[in-house]
Amino acid sequence: MYQHLEINEAVAGYSEAMESGDHFKNGASLKSQMSRRTFFLIISTAVTGCLVLTNCDNPQKSGEKIGREYCDCQKDNAKEQEKIYTDFLVKFDSYGFTTRPEARQKWQDIQDEAKRKIGYCTGKVDQKAKEVRSKFPTDASYLLDPKLIQQYTQNPKKYLKEFTNNQAKAKVFEDALRNAVNQCNVPEVRIDNSKIDEMILKIVPPKPNETNLKQNLVRRRITEQPGDYFGSGWAWQINSAEEIQSLKIEKEEKVGNDYAIDVHLVLQRDQSAQYEADLTLTCVLGQGDDWKIDFIKTKDIHIVKTGRYDSCITTEIIKGWGGTSFRFANTCDVALIIGGQILGNNNEWTKFSTRINANNTGSAYYNGKEYKIDFIERQ
Repeated sequence: MYQHLEINEAVAGYSEAMESGDHFKNGASLKSQMSRRTFFLIISTAVTGCLVLTNCDNPQKSGEKIGREYCDCQKDNAKEQEKIYTDFLVKFDSYGFTTRPEARQKWQDIQDEAKRKIGYCTGKVDQKAKEVRSKFPTDASYLLDPKLIQQYTQNPKKYLKEFTNNQAKAKVFEDALRNAVNQCNVPEVRIDNSKIDEMILKIVPPKPNETNLKQNLVRRRITEQPGDYFGSGWAWQINSAEEIQSLKIEKEEKVGNDYAIDVHLVLQRDQSAQYEADLTLTCVLGQGDDWKIDFIKTKDIHIVKTGRYDSCITTEIIKGWGGTSFRFANTCDVALIIGGQILGNNNEWTKFSTRINANNTGSAYYNGKEYKIDFIERQ
């Protein structure tokens, strides 16, 4: 406003001076009149442009304006958040979700799109703020500019004055911007995420499939039954889904809210022996997003007999004062496990197993009438 008056006064003064000149007294030429009109036009254009473009670099007004634009972005985002929340609940059934993760991903995608919008809005305002700051720079890159350093060496007073003015303008701008943002009255976003969770938990996913069960079996232990070959405490722990060579669902039954599933597994690690297992898996849903194995009942686990290593073992029976024993000699260069049974004096068979290292010997003690070797396989 003050600048506008000052320029108008200057224009008026110029007009009076021109009209009081000798060449006007004698009659101004057309060319002189045109020059006068051109001058007025230039002054008028400068005034208009000054008012439109950042208020003639007025840092106070620029800071307030950009702060209001940040505020508008936040207000628009608040409206968008409530809108997407309401729309998701209203349209939930129409989406046709079959799994809980599918519904959660949809909600996440919608939220991500809202974040993208607010990011785009604030990004544009950030750029405007950057452009304003560039008009009174004070950062290190500005201070180290070669042209500026040359200016300093030539005229230190002018350099320091310009830098001091920039600092003052920058502070005014930042304070005005911060105050405008702090005074922004963004409406509270009323979103109840528990309602979304409630809707999602109503989805009952399809019954467990073979892929799902394989992943659920990782880090679970399959224990041997009492009285089997490997003794109490032995178990196969599944360290990765790759150890499950195959999984076949034999039977499945809905028991209340749970599933009881009978499966047959073939297990193997690297080049070691294969094992077969028959299990009953009890799967629960609960608050989770998919079916999970709650507990495992092992019905059977046994080594798969191949006969490939039978010729690697020779057996010698040794009778001594302490009892009778087997001496096994492994003539192959891989560790082997031997499983067998002993017929005791009570006419009952007892299972046993022993490991024999590569090209080595080992023993197993027994008291009984007979024995038989059931398998010799790679350890």
